[in-house]
Amino acid sequence: MARAARPFLLLWLALAALSAWADPTAELDAAVEALQAGRHADALARLRPLAEAGNPRAAFYLSLVYQKGLGVPADPAQALQWLRRAAEAGDAFAQYNLGNHYLNAEPGDAGARKAARWWRKAAEQGLPLAQHNLASLYALDRGVPRDLAKARYWYRKAAEQGLARSAEALKELDRMEGAAALVLVDPQWLAAQPPGSLTLQLLAAGKRDDLEALVPQLGGDLKRPVLLYRVRSGQGRVMWALGYGLFPDAASARAALAELPESMRRHEPWPRSLASIRKALAHP
Repeated sequence: MARAARPFLLLWLALAALSAWADPTAELDAAVEALQAGRHADALARLRPLAEAGNPRAAFYLSLVYQKGLGVPADPAQALQWLRRAAEAGDAFAQYNLGNHYLNAEPGDAGARKAARWWRKAAEQGLPLAQHNLASLYALDRGVPRDLAKARYWYRKAAEQGLARSAEALKELDRMEGAAALVLVDPQWLAAQPPGSLTLQLLAAGKRDDLEALVPQLGGDLKRPVLLYRVRSGQGRVMWALGYGLFPDAASARAALAELPESMRRHEPWPRSLASIRKALAHP
């Protein structure tokens, strides 16, 4: 539901500090020390045998070496290979960074779903950055169904470890829970709805932000979700629109007008088929 206007709900994609959660083995400690001191050749000579022997933390650091080009030419393919190997072996930082990779590399819900899978693994191991990001997916309805209770759970876990951004996000959730649930309509969502369904189109505007600002006015006790979609008119103009609920027929949609506040009924909402929305849908 939220956009960049809610900064504390944003996904935290910064790479974790190299010194954190270091493996206690002496050889890996020496490799990390060399890496931090800029002795990249020494670090690589120590990391590779450890990584090839199956040490997941060494594989994670090796992925950073190739990602950043530390003493070797940057090699995204090798970086991803070692990152996956470390994540699959259970390294929490690797799982976190692999989630970051998927969110950035694959647009839309496909990448977000993969990110959620890996962030959850890292979050369950107690990594606060992953806990924050997983909470954000639940809060923002990205890759996982919107669930503010789960968002609150993971934000609290991260906040308890001192992550200030998560503490602020908890306050933002309190404000969000007083607003109507918002569904961002896309082709995948439309395809999953029953054939012949309609919504009550409330109003349309040129800017998404203008419509999102109106959603809190609908209140938090509505019986149905509010739909947000971007469509192209017959004249070629692209507009954002709000719809209320899902209905099997126009009569049911009109009957639901009584559920809306007077401020919305004044805009003369009208039943619109999801088929017409699918036909006119414009990509952001």
